Amino acid sequence: MTADRKKGIFLASLGAILWGASGIAGQYLLINEEIAPEWLTFCRLLLAGILLLGLLALQGKKIFEIWKDPKDRISILIFSVFGMMATQYGYFASIAESNAPTATVLEYINPILIIFWNCFREKRFPSRIEISCTFFAVAGTFLIATGGDFGSLAISPKALFWGLLAALACAIYTVVPVRIIRKYGAPMIIGWGMLLASFFMAPVTLCTDFTGSLSMHVILAFLFVVIFGTILSFCLYLGSVAYIQPAETSIIGAIEPVSSIIFSFFLFQLLFGFWQLAGMGLIILAVILVARK
Repeated sequence: MTADRKKGIFLASLGAILWGASGIAGQYLLINEEIAPEWLTFCRLLLAGILLLGLLALQGKKIFEIWKDPKDRISILIFSVFGMMATQYGYFASIAESNAPTATVLEYINPILIIFWNCFREKRFPSRIEISCTFFAVAGTFLIATGGDFGSLAISPKALFWGLLAALACAIYTVVPVRIIRKYGAPMIIGWGMLLASFFMAPVTLCTDFTGSLSMHVILAFLFVVIFGTILSFCLYLGSVAYIQPAETSIIGAIEPVSSIIFSFFLFQLLFGFWQLAGMGLIILAVILVARK
């Protein structure tokens, strides 16, 4: 395995782990504190975008360079609206209508979408390794979220709609920015993607009543979501596509529910059942297969 490939797998894995941790904080804000998903999504994107671009500007980076090329402008706008904004809001809205594990199951349909998009673009059938990795990743996520009780996925139509939208958008934001990430770097693309997404999200947010209340716990949970679950996780995850294929990045991202369970154990003393352990094993197997491809 080459050094670049190892780096790509490490970046994607660490990004997914941070996503899993931030998902717990997000569910706490949405369900326990009753923060509206519109407000959580908007504030998360706006603050993260400003901080990331601000840090790049302080480092002397030319953050407006991307707007000089018409082709790059179109790519960043598609990434912002149909990738970043739709993923963030769809995921949080699905959590608010159901719970984090269910939303995660729905979102992780995206590896299938990416693999079959690649097959369509390359005019070929999926390879056995691609089919196997996708199956193990999705099946493992499903077992973790349901605990083997297949009837527990009875969810509302709204939760299903927003979860599937998040899956489609997740596939889009993994595939669309590959070229401009290699040209400008992941931090700049993510910073602009989040800032632009917050602008498009603003009209919807301002028409939505703010719910919940501000407290120290809410502020700390929100900052964790912004810094670790947004800036660092997105930079790591999308930065990996410069070293490995987007489909591989998406499959490795299935580590997210595993990290969520581990963090839940330490924070809430959640005990693992047989099916959760089996799901973790399938996801780890998928990652190993991707790494050996």
